[in-house]
Amino acid sequence: MATPRFSPSGSHVQSWVLPHLIAFLERQEIDASPIRSLPGLSDLTDPDARVPEASAESAWKLAAQLTGDGAIGLHVAAGLPRGALDLVEYALRASASLGAGLERLAHYGHVLSDRVAARMEANDGGLLFIMRDIGNTVLHPARAEFGMAIVLKLARESTGIDIVPLQVCFAHRTPKDASEHESFFRAPVRFDAGSNSMLLKAADASRPMPGRDEALSAIIRRRLDKLLDERTRHLGGTLSAQVRYMMVEHLGEKTLTPESTAKGLAVSPRTLSRRLAEEGTSFRHLLDDVRRDFACALLQDRTSNIGDIAFFLQYSEPAAFTRAFRRWTGRTPGEYRLG
Repeated sequence: MATPRFSPSGSHVQSWVLPHLIAFLERQEIDASPIRSLPGLSDLTDPDARVPEASAESAWKLAAQLTGDGAIGLHVAAGLPRGALDLVEYALRASASLGAGLERLAHYGHVLSDRVAARMEANDGGLLFIMRDIGNTVLHPARAEFGMAIVLKLARESTGIDIVPLQVCFAHRTPKDASEHESFFRAPVRFDAGSNSMLLKAADASRPMPGRDEALSAIIRRRLDKLLDERTRHLGGTLSAQVRYMMVEHLGEKTLTPESTAKGLAVSPRTLSRRLAEEGTSFRHLLDDVRRDFACALLQDRTSNIGDIAFFLQYSEPAAFTRAFRRWTGRTPGEYRLG
């Protein structure tokens, strides 16, 4: 990963989804001018343009209020045309298998948004796709649901198979009516679950892609690698968001310490500690936060050994993980699995 340069400027996201959000309102003859008038949203003709994260969040809140649609994220996702995610989508579609495609979707997702980091973990029990909000403000539920719905929509379309997840989890509270969620995912949907994640069958992860093309895939990935490198070199937003992003990328793969993280961000450990303190947090608090999300997601897969999960999360022993999990949730990992 390229060495990021910290920028105090606010976080931005690519604007590609906002025209689709506005079109969804206008198809229902709802005036979308309150969204169009938000800062930075006056011209959305360029899908590569980046807009303020605060405006993107406000757009989703306004859209939900104007439509009164409690499942607007699912409905906007369902109506997206082929190719809406541009190169990131075609990187998935040209992959050899669904598992490889979803891994690329997670890896290149930062090209689309500074707000969310994604990871994919696969084993014999299944494929777990995790989306982690790295912002410092609460993510609107519709955005989390839109993101997970896009993953499943692409999985179904790119394989030509009507894939049904084993389970879908959302960190936000249960909506008044969850029937639309159950209808779209056709799987158990768990809210207030501590993570935004989806578990697919191992057999689905290995499904071949009808559109696989390794030559095309290599070309697309070279272009995306350049875009991702550029985005990583000029990360905006708070330092804590950048630290969360690194943690989501590397937890379970590298030992995360203040020293290694500071080096990755091209600052000294002292500077890292000071800047995080200025933002009202610390390295330990951020790691604890990311560990909790991953723990809740990883416990979805009942074939995963709790000791293995503890090791993945960098705990010295399962007992230390159990104590931490009880502190986070009031339950043991085993109790959490029982729902």
